[in-house]
Amino acid sequence: MLEKNEIIQSALHNLKIEELNPMQEASLEQATGRKDVILLSPTGSGKTLAYLLPLLLTLKPGNDNVQVLILVPSRELALQIDSVFKAMGTAWKTCCCYGGHPIAEEKKSISGNHPAIIIGTPGRITDHLSKGNFNPETIETLIIDEFDKSLEFGFHDEMAEIITQLPGLKKRMLLSATDAEEIPEFTGLNRTVRLNFLPDAADEQESRLKLIPASSGGWTTTPARCLNSSPTRWAHRRWSAAAAATTA
Repeated sequence: MLEKNEIIQSALHNLKIEELNPMQEASLEQATGRKDVILLSPTGSGKTLAYLLPLLLTLKPGNDNVQVLILVPSRELALQIDSVFKAMGTAWKTCCCYGGHPIAEEKKSISGNHPAIIIGTPGRITDHLSKGNFNPETIETLIIDEFDKSLEFGFHDEMAEIITQLPGLKKRMLLSATDAEEIPEFTGLNRTVRLNFLPDAADEQESRLKLIPASSGGWTTTPARCLNSSPTRWAHRRWSAAAAATTA
């Protein structure tokens, strides 16, 4: 098992999780590297924890800027991710952004609490950016959870607009419960590692996931690596009410 430092151990203890499954272990290893990551794994397999844990190793203490942006297709998922991160008991703060309540409340939270992580739906995030409510240039990590559903729900244009405003990105991570033939060019994926934990992954002879060439020819091919597993082999976990949301 991948060795974990004290902050990872503390977060797992607070979540009352004794052991990570192979998918989460693989993500923890790759998500802290220099390459972008595509993680394919079934719904309910623990993808939320698979990308939140690595953030604990890359977030900079004492930095009041927004460092991470997590895009999700729904209010419910945004709140779920926010709840899991807070249950980890770290010093970093989050702000959850979604429609259905006044944007002024979120603006106040951003300016007053200085969150390291903003979690939000594409539509609401574009609203904040248009109003200048936070500086996108300080964001170094972009995570798009349920990327397949985000495209299905019609957030293509909003996500593309957001990503063009993130010049400081050093890491991109896309998560999906389904495989896809193509990844849109606007994601800007480069030097990608593909972690495939879908049940039929072992039967695939080669990756079906490819990048659409940019007009400038500015991307490199994927995958760099493929790790396969089966849900039946995942390690046993002990969940608490606070950690139950990590099964998204």
